[in-house]
Amino acid sequence: MPLPLERRRIGQTRLPVRVPAVTEAIGLPGGPTRGNAENLSSGGMLLRLERTLLPGAPVRVTLRLSRRPPLSLTGAVAWVESHTDVEGWIQGIRFSEELPAEMVAEIADAEYPPWRALAR
Repeated sequence: MPLPLERRRIGQTRLPVRVPAVTEAIGLPGGPTRGNAENLSSGGMLLRLERTLLPGAPVRVTLRLSRRPPLSLTGAVAWVESHTDVEGWIQGIRFSEELPAEMVAEIADAEYPPWRALAR
């Protein structure tokens, strides 16, 4: 089964990023789980986490950005999948409020290492 990297709503472009993330289920037992955001759009993101969250669970995701203060976003788990070639769980998060497209582009420009290497 292929990775769910292309799941998105029509009209939303997902940009690749590599950002450490801490995710907490809001109002549910269990502590935060660590992982990485691997793509970002105005409406959501793909996370690779060390443990699974329940689909539909409300979450707060804090991104540890390299050039900005940490960014906390709220939303809900849209889907969860495991994959034999990937350690941990791949999860889609749908944001409670859409991010401005300019902010998404700025974060992607700063947080995708191969792009930084090409710019030099």
